[in-house]
Amino acid sequence: MIGIIDTSSLVAIARYYLPIKDEAKLLRFIESKFRSGELILLNTIHLEASRTQKGIALTLMEFLNDTELRINDSDLTPPAPKKFSNQMDNNFCVPLQRKKLNSETYSLHKAQYMMTGDAKMLLYALNHRKLDPVIITEETKLSNDGKLFKKLPAICEILDLKHMSISRWLIENGLTLDWTHPEFE
Repeated sequence: MIGIIDTSSLVAIARYYLPIKDEAKLLRFIESKFRSGELILLNTIHLEASRTQKGIALTLMEFLNDTELRINDSDLTPPAPKKFSNQMDNNFCVPLQRKKLNSETYSLHKAQYMMTGDAKMLLYALNHRKLDPVIITEETKLSNDGKLFKKLPAICEILDLKHMSISRWLIENGLTLDWTHPEFE
């Protein structure tokens, strides 16, 4: 199984997990997973992470800036382009949001979505099904942000792709963390 990590999960690690007692242990563990190829960092996600919350994830996990750890995603295409396009039009978009757009504007938004980290993660997973991919995201299925396309977990379910949160992925990969505070030991 390979984990394809999104920006929200990298930020969650930096903000919520690194400040705990076992910071060095967690950093070594995560870095080893990237270096072994068990965790995948797409170039688009790296770019998004550099622009999210002042690049906190890349600052606190400096190894993510190693170009050898990043996967070039510029040429990713769906395994079945016409089918994927139809799914975007009929299954991935939020009908109420799509009704607000004319066909030209919708086409522009669709093309822009295909350049996002979310779309690149989906394409990578679809093109690497034999590696048993799981998309790691902090998003929930509920769409409450007024965006045109559904959240990653909802699209993953349509595409029959596994998804989970970073905390679940860490646990399933055997990481245990000491949450005790030195003051209370």
